[in-house]
Amino acid sequence: MRPRPLALAARALTAALALTLAGGCLKIPTEESKSPETGSEGQVTLSWPGAAVDKLYRPGEVRVYTMMQAGKPIGTSWGRYEGPVDGEPGRFRFATRIELRPPGRDGKPAEPLRSSGEIVVDARGDLVRGFERSNAAELTFERKGDALHFSSGRERDEITYRSGDAYMAFSAIFHEELMFGLRRLEAGELAWRLVSLSGSMPTEWTATLTIPDPATPGRATVKTNLGETIELRDGRIEKVQIEADDVEIQVPVQPPAWPEWEIAGPPVLKYSPPPGAKFTRREVELPGRPGEPALAGEVLLPPGKGPFPGALLLPGTGQQDRFGFAGPPPVDLGSHTITDALAEAGFAVLRFDERGFGSSAEGPVSYLGQLEDARRALRTLLVQDEVDPDRIVLVGHGEGGWKALTLAAEDPGVKAVALLAAPGRPYEQILRAQGEAALQAVPPQLRDDAKKTQEKTLQALKTGQGVPPELASQALWVREILQVSPEALIAGGEAPLWIAQGTKDFEVDPNRDPQELMKLAKRRKRKAELKQFADLDHLFKPEPENSTPARYLDAARTVDPAFLGQLTNWLLGQVKAGPAPAPAKPRGK
Repeated sequence: MRPRPLALAARALTAALALTLAGGCLKIPTEESKSPETGSEGQVTLSWPGAAVDKLYRPGEVRVYTMMQAGKPIGTSWGRYEGPVDGEPGRFRFATRIELRPPGRDGKPAEPLRSSGEIVVDARGDLVRGFERSNAAELTFERKGDALHFSSGRERDEITYRSGDAYMAFSAIFHEELMFGLRRLEAGELAWRLVSLSGSMPTEWTATLTIPDPATPGRATVKTNLGETIELRDGRIEKVQIEADDVEIQVPVQPPAWPEWEIAGPPVLKYSPPPGAKFTRREVELPGRPGEPALAGEVLLPPGKGPFPGALLLPGTGQQDRFGFAGPPPVDLGSHTITDALAEAGFAVLRFDERGFGSSAEGPVSYLGQLEDARRALRTLLVQDEVDPDRIVLVGHGEGGWKALTLAAEDPGVKAVALLAAPGRPYEQILRAQGEAALQAVPPQLRDDAKKTQEKTLQALKTGQGVPPELASQALWVREILQVSPEALIAGGEAPLWIAQGTKDFEVDPNRDPQELMKLAKRRKRKAELKQFADLDHLFKPEPENSTPARYLDAARTVDPAFLGQLTNWLLGQVKAGPAPAPAKPRGK
């Protein structure tokens, strides 16, 4: 899977919700006021005096907020005060449940996106610990001094957290209401630092609070710097409007009950060799230059003495470990099924953990960096005693196909290249096509603004200027890959090509991209063969439905055996597999 920086429009239905809902004035009250306060000219200035944590709600009390866009329901957000924490004096627990309804395709409703969360706060309302959980990912957090420590299991991070900071998880309107209820709210300008509990960067917010009717000082209107209008009554949210996105959030007259569903959390992916596997596995390190991150992997060896033809799988752009496990959310991209099949067919196979995954060290994520890692992997494969360095095949999936073409042009020992769902067009065209497809899921009245956002984002990624914070880690990778020419890659080598494409692929065009690759190969008189596989997705897994990122999470789906058979048979035919008569002199030492 590749990063899709232009797919912002696909998230427009819910992204606006994460930007709503301010935190209120950060001054914690020391005592409650008995009557409305007035300014020097007799105007009522106090909307809400604030309340202690354990006085805001009754234990077990549930708050419900419905979310609408363009008059249609898009989700529900629940909050519940669980009460004091047993055995922890001065600690209080709050729970949330979120259910979002993304747009479906072809008239079919999409599965709801559900998440649950919990926070424990102290008597001042400051965070102590908590979690956010869905079936795809889990994020835990805990305050230690002036730092809030986050962990997703594999990754850890920390941000500064100060007493009085506001906080909110994605679409957790209850957190927003809690922030208002705890704080003294006065008419005038408000400002606060908002900490995201869903992994986003902290945000500095400003807002203006007005009291429309002095006769009812408990009612107030808050207008934020992001275009939200929030109506409060006695420190509680009654309505939120985001006019630019046609979003409205309100408390229903007859709220639905606390949901009965529970979130088990993301699955734990584990690798096991296929039943009856004949190959063995040996750990290897991938030597690199000084300053490059340490990379780890393993070599799969068929039975026998060899030397064997060697195979290297270069996966797509999304970071993954040697087995093709990526995330969060945890997803099995199927790489281990392909490499296992190659080893069972008689190849000595090298597979490795990408930067920051498995046993490999962290390192900057860039296309050129990944290309150098691929070179390290090939050099490591070439010097294995069991490998014939003159019978090497490369298998590239997605943009990994572009890396395979580069390596094949650099090493004459590469006898064949299999391109699996590889792009045939420049990457900017791929991004624009993905953006256009994403726009179809956006309400018509919002598409013009969403398209402008896409174009602005693309230009920022191309120039490196004004890149949105959430895309900063991908900016260098995008900027580098935008410079790659598929035509130059095809022209750079002579090894035969096997171009495989599933018809249910939504990441590349299942018709246009393979045809572009064939056209480029024909123009350069390079031997190429195209195989299209009906009803297989980008991962070459059978797909009876519409392929979506959510479908990738279905761990029961595996790489198609017929595809694996055709792949291994073609590669075997290119190297005349089997032990070579005598070991060849290794290259790359």
